[in-house]
Amino acid sequence: MNDLPTAFDFTEVCNYIHQYSPDYMQRTMHSADMALQGKLILSGTRGQWLLVGNPPEWHDNKVNNNGYVWMLNRMNHWLILAQAYLFSNQRKYIDRVLLELLDWIESCPAPALTVDVKEAQRVYGSVDPWRQLEVGERMGNVWPFVIRVMDQIPGMLDSARSTILKSVLDHGRILREVCPMFWPNADHNYYLTEMWGLYSIALNFPELEESAEWGAFAQQELERCMSSQFSNQGGQLEGCPSYHNFTTIHMGKVALLACNNGISLSEAFVERFRQAMNYCIQTCRPTGQVVPWGDSSADYEAAVTMSLGALFLGEDNLVLLLQSLMGKQKFVNAIIPLLFEYPELLSLTGVLIHLDVPAAEELDEPPRIFWDKELDQVSIRSDWSRQAFSVFFVCRTPVYNGHAHIDPSSFDFTAWGQPLVVDPGRYNYWWLEERRNFKSAAWHNTLTINGKDPFEYLSSWDYGPQKQGKIQYTVDGGDWIRASAIHHNYEPVIHRRDLVMFTGQFLLVLDEVSGLTEQDTVQLNWHLDAVQSHWDKERQLAYTQSNEVNVAVWTAGGKVCGERKDASISDKMDHLRPSTRVIMSDYGGVAGIRKYATVLFPFRGEFQQGQLRSLEVYEKSGQAFCQMKLELSSYEVAFKFDGKQEGNA
Repeated sequence: MNDLPTAFDFTEVCNYIHQYSPDYMQRTMHSADMALQGKLILSGTRGQWLLVGNPPEWHDNKVNNNGYVWMLNRMNHWLILAQAYLFSNQRKYIDRVLLELLDWIESCPAPALTVDVKEAQRVYGSVDPWRQLEVGERMGNVWPFVIRVMDQIPGMLDSARSTILKSVLDHGRILREVCPMFWPNADHNYYLTEMWGLYSIALNFPELEESAEWGAFAQQELERCMSSQFSNQGGQLEGCPSYHNFTTIHMGKVALLACNNGISLSEAFVERFRQAMNYCIQTCRPTGQVVPWGDSSADYEAAVTMSLGALFLGEDNLVLLLQSLMGKQKFVNAIIPLLFEYPELLSLTGVLIHLDVPAAEELDEPPRIFWDKELDQVSIRSDWSRQAFSVFFVCRTPVYNGHAHIDPSSFDFTAWGQPLVVDPGRYNYWWLEERRNFKSAAWHNTLTINGKDPFEYLSSWDYGPQKQGKIQYTVDGGDWIRASAIHHNYEPVIHRRDLVMFTGQFLLVLDEVSGLTEQDTVQLNWHLDAVQSHWDKERQLAYTQSNEVNVAVWTAGGKVCGERKDASISDKMDHLRPSTRVIMSDYGGVAGIRKYATVLFPFRGEFQQGQLRSLEVYEKSGQAFCQMKLELSSYEVAFKFDGKQEGNA
């Protein structure tokens, strides 16, 4: 196998973690001690420790959740045990890894290879330790590292080496012979992960006779994955920022492994990878959190993506910019698990050694507008500081696959370091009512007709037919930025939405709904990242008061009346926290076209009624306008952009 960092290098990493993130070391040791007892936190355990067996019962679905079996058989807890050994030099942790490894090999023999696609899909697509994605995950992200750690301990693998290599060979044959049958177009994150696993086998286990051919094939397929799975603007085609990070992290590991072995990747691969770094930071809130769009989590995983990118590309501007948003401690905490495999991050200029991060204004900043036209996603922000106003706005139907949610023309809004009107995240992948809620239009910041989703939810992974939805344009007007979307999923009703962000002041949402009957009702749904909201019944205005930065929501147009409902937000898998939904409803009476203007007004301290003096929708010279008066200023904005100045302060 390729050489691991020396013992001195690991000592340096451990010392660094002890100095800069002692909490991580403590959490790791606690998790490792729980693993010694056979207790893990996995998909479906709802964030609680569960006895999985001692050693684990690899086939047993203890919580009736498919993800439980799959996550258990990715063996990520082995990385924790290996790190605990490196922190403490106590053999019990790494001995446990070897015990479980040999137990798994004995308990989970590889299925016979088959070239029949249907049979292969049945065998390798089931709730089983040998599902093809887990085969790739183990070989790319877990087994090579823990085997290398054990290899440094004299004699530890002497009697087990041949058994382990035979299992690695079984993994490689499945990845090489079976997985390409499933993904002839190389267009799914599964295949990217599987080819990363095959590439990892080829370069980490060169003693295998098949390694040379496997390495060449895997590199060819990974080049295809980069071309087919990432847009020209760099976004992974599923359109979920977390899956973008998941796949781009794998591509970063591919690139570094190739580089460390003196292997060159194509210019097209490198350039698309560079664009993926740009997409990564554009899909972060000003807090540095990932926007939890679709099946995503509001975590800090972008730090991992950006660090691997900086290490491979030798370009640190974007990773330094991300640090300035996240703050150095959050960045360090996010990046620490990488250090054991990539200790060179310790000396990468500006990433970890230079903890005094430059201010954003000292760095080369990306544009304020980012529009991925293939994914129909727009990111707009007032500037690149942590206090910026930012909006992530998407209108893409038909959706790419079941990782998307039912949310055409929805958005996520952050101001002054506080997520305010947000996407709720994903929570989990169970076929339960919670999954239905988190994917529904009503739980997103979008508009519904007659209380129905714009397209049908069939199951956790399937939807009914959909019609076209897309972003139409973006405009940067200096002190305002505008983006427009339209979708036809309610035909004959058509929904057009424009967002106008007045930088550092408020976000204006202009909705035009055409093709309505008198009986049709319209709901404007807002998901607030706050435990409580207050009502001004006379003005039908809602506002939060539970955060340092709060938001007022006020809608004009039609005869809207509001209601408040309890809801939930999920920042990471299997975790919930309370939130508030506000629904502004127009119960009909007008056929044809209805127009609504909603102002989302951030504020600090107590809400004062005079901060929002008036809001109205009216017609003038055959055009529709919204007029808004604040305490010290007023604005007039056309519903349809004609190229002129939007607002007058």
